[in-house]
Amino acid sequence: MTAHVRPALGAGLLAAALVLVAPPAHAAAPDASTVDAGRGASPRAPGWTAVELGTLGGERTVPTAVNDRGQVVGRSQVPDGRWHAFLWADGVMTDLSPDAQDAVAADVSNSGHVSGWVQPAPGESADAVLWRGGTATVLAEEGYGALVNERGQVSGTVARPEAWSENPFVWTAGTRTDLAPPPFPDAWPNASVVDLNRRGQVLAIGEFYDDTDLAYVWKDGVFTELRADGLVLRGADLDERGRVAGEVHLGSGVREAAVWRDGTIERLGMLPGTTFSQAFAMNDAGLVVGVSSDGRGRRGTAFAWSRGTMRAIGTVGSGWSDTQDVNERGQVAGQIGSTTTDGAELVQPFVWHRDRLTLLGTPTPDDVQVVDLSEKGHVATVTGDFLQERGVLWVPTGRR
Repeated sequence: MTAHVRPALGAGLLAAALVLVAPPAHAAAPDASTVDAGRGASPRAPGWTAVELGTLGGERTVPTAVNDRGQVVGRSQVPDGRWHAFLWADGVMTDLSPDAQDAVAADVSNSGHVSGWVQPAPGESADAVLWRGGTATVLAEEGYGALVNERGQVSGTVARPEAWSENPFVWTAGTRTDLAPPPFPDAWPNASVVDLNRRGQVLAIGEFYDDTDLAYVWKDGVFTELRADGLVLRGADLDERGRVAGEVHLGSGVREAAVWRDGTIERLGMLPGTTFSQAFAMNDAGLVVGVSSDGRGRRGTAFAWSRGTMRAIGTVGSGWSDTQDVNERGQVAGQIGSTTTDGAELVQPFVWHRDRLTLLGTPTPDDVQVVDLSEKGHVATVTGDFLQERGVLWVPTGRR
């Protein structure tokens, strides 16, 4: 761990960033096909075009977030194999951390502000960083920047070595507020940030000494534990109204998707024939998405829940589906898989909207994981098996 004060990565460093042009950004992609769940084929399928993001000169790229302008951030390998933070825009990938040993760009706002972290040299600890307008600013030494909202606030985690703890922070207009360890009896003194909304509310999770779930929402110094009627909601997503989607533990390893609102926990149920459900994301209209299966880590069927009704997001044949995100339009993104008659497993990303399932591209034996969905319908994915990951952005027709 480092204890010395290190200056922020300034505009001079960022100006020297490597700028590499990705492969042709608008090459034709396989057509997207649409299936109307329960209504027959759609006569006019909305279109998405696949754009390969390229690399910073190395072999692998892993995107982490995309904004409404189609800008993508993440990490990419440079020629010597180190991972650097990147910002991709209009076919150009820019190295945000050209002199770093290791770095990740974790999130990007619509203003182009990027949060992440940088390890300056081997053996040194990471620093939480905000990149904006050609300048990089260190927000916290021995920290990690995770999320940035549309107000330019950043949340992440910062270590307190003297207390053997690591907890969230919120940075606002040059001032960093470090959250105290969870102030609940018998709680471990550590928590991880999960989400940050436009109001500056922070969703975080931790554990109690007996290894049971701990989750809270923090705002202006006030910690609200997500506990009601003997249940604790382990949060996965925080909306702009302060509601939280996640899961509750019912005992014997069984978990059920649930939503926290106004001090209460509403259990969402499970799809027929399954015994386990998890909620991963929720929009401000209360549309909750997740997966229902026979246990954590097992393949199941994606669902969309709204106003007391859980609907399956259909699978292909005897396959499986999973969701990752939902936007304010009600578009849902995830991945869907199937097994061929000769036993080959195939997968592809999808967008689901108002009971219509649009499959993006063609099925592939490679791993595919949706990592983010913008409000304009951009879908960022990681494609390829371990050690061969590449970033692919699915751009909706008529948008860049």
